[in-house]
Amino acid sequence: MVSPHCPSPPASPPVFSTFMPASESEVSKILLSCPNKQSESDPIPTWLLKECSSVLIPTIINIVNLSLSSGHFHPILKQSIISPLSKKSTLDKDRQSNYRPISNLSVVSKIIERIVKSRLTDHLSSNNLLNPHQSAYCKHHSTETALSYIHDHLINAIGS
Repeated sequence: MVSPHCPSPPASPPVFSTFMPASESEVSKILLSCPNKQSESDPIPTWLLKECSSVLIPTIINIVNLSLSSGHFHPILKQSIISPLSKKSTLDKDRQSNYRPISNLSVVSKIIERIVKSRLTDHLSSNNLLNPHQSAYCKHHSTETALSYIHDHLINAIGS
């Protein structure tokens, strides 16, 4: 019997061999939605990048599309500033285990990351490669969605 939680994968999944290039409107939308805070590794403050976006977008698109077409993420874009963030404000601040590392990437890295995520998510969704009960990393799904599904499933099982 096939479990509804682990459906069988299709016989041969569709090939995903190339990323579609990013468009000017896509990069602009992502850039303008970024918060104005920036990483210390950013050579240009985010607010200034947004302010000068009409001039800088073609260069950013070029960087993004070179990364997508070559399949390489330049080592400079991988550099980040790691900051400790307390897991809870009530925990002992002197214990290292009460902190989690937060990696702050550059704005260009974040733009590439969002475009890659968009392309992969579109491919997985359009080819029905995601488990229908997947909640993590799915738009409009959350732990509440998963709990609601389980609750309904249990109620229906008890009722039949």
